[in-house]
Amino acid sequence: MIKMKLKPIFYVLALFLVSINLRIGITSISPVLEIIRHDLNMSNFVVSFLTSIPVLCMGIFALFTGQLSNKWGSEKTIAACIILIGVATGLRAVATSSATLLFTALLVGIGIAIIGPLLSGFIKKMFPNKLGMMIGIYSVGMGLGASLSSGLTIPLQKTFGGSWNKALAIWGVLAIIAFIAWYPMIKKSVRNIENKKSGLPYKNKKAWMFTLIFGLQSGLFYCISTWLAPLAGKFGISGTNAGTVITLFTLVQMVCSFIIPTLADRFKNQKLYLIGSTIFVMAGLLFIIFEINLWVAVIFIGIALGGLFPLALVLPLNATNTAEEARAWTALMQSVGYIISGFIPIIAGLILDATGSIMNIFILLVVLSFILLCLILGIPLKETQKVSSKAS
Repeated sequence: MIKMKLKPIFYVLALFLVSINLRIGITSISPVLEIIRHDLNMSNFVVSFLTSIPVLCMGIFALFTGQLSNKWGSEKTIAACIILIGVATGLRAVATSSATLLFTALLVGIGIAIIGPLLSGFIKKMFPNKLGMMIGIYSVGMGLGASLSSGLTIPLQKTFGGSWNKALAIWGVLAIIAFIAWYPMIKKSVRNIENKKSGLPYKNKKAWMFTLIFGLQSGLFYCISTWLAPLAGKFGISGTNAGTVITLFTLVQMVCSFIIPTLADRFKNQKLYLIGSTIFVMAGLLFIIFEINLWVAVIFIGIALGGLFPLALVLPLNATNTAEEARAWTALMQSVGYIISGFIPIIAGLILDATGSIMNIFILLVVLSFILLCLILGIPLKETQKVSSKAS
């Protein structure tokens, strides 16, 4: 039985501040990527690892959350990973070689990978009857961190006299703030000790279904994010307005990442909202393929992906009874899911090289969206409506 020693608002604030740090180490790199490549004399192939290493880590190191949680407890492990992310980000201030910068990307990826499943377990434990709302807050935090870092890194670089090192390192301050907010979780919360430790559900068909759903929706996001700006040119949109397209996509997605799971939580029908979100992404992709209207397409896709990510995160929380089970299911889902999603942009790139048409990428995404819809339709309704009372 878990008894809150702090007011619930403090748990919500701590969760939100930790989640802000879960994309900054990746998204802050993108605006200064070309400058880094030039200054450190890195090839395009090597510089690409600055963003790909953390994503790969999110797949590989999520598998180790169980061992770390069993040894130190979820709260302490999350705190340690916040410190790891903060230290890695701060080290970028003195990263004068490609090896050092790549090492910080590795550390950031490890921290993000381990925190993700543990935060899902934390939400299951502390807010068993408000899973959708809390996952929504978690998703908004990540979206806000990504938006701030991608939008403010260049202005920060100018503020620091053109130093991209300092512009990247300053984001470590947010990890310090998150650690301060999270520290009471270690000191005052009472951890539930399971008599039986939950291993990864390798033999559970439902867990693998959730994994495929998570991998496909994540792959759709990474692929669309990669090719949205180049696509804008095909619609006759200038470089400046192409940035506006991406901003619109990010804002719509961030707002919907809170609204949609909250509504699904309130009306206890996650499956309906998953189906609706998938239909929206298919509609947006078709608007692109038939060159109807890019702005409307971006709104549709932003709504869809804003709903799909948090709703996918909720699936293992609703299907399990304890925080440890939720952590194990989420670890499998995110580990294999992120690996699957990592291959989708690669396949898209190969298709573009082979055909020379960017529209063929979006045809591929429609096919993947249809597969995603079929998987969602196969989820038993009760698994999307289940709200456990055992942890409350």
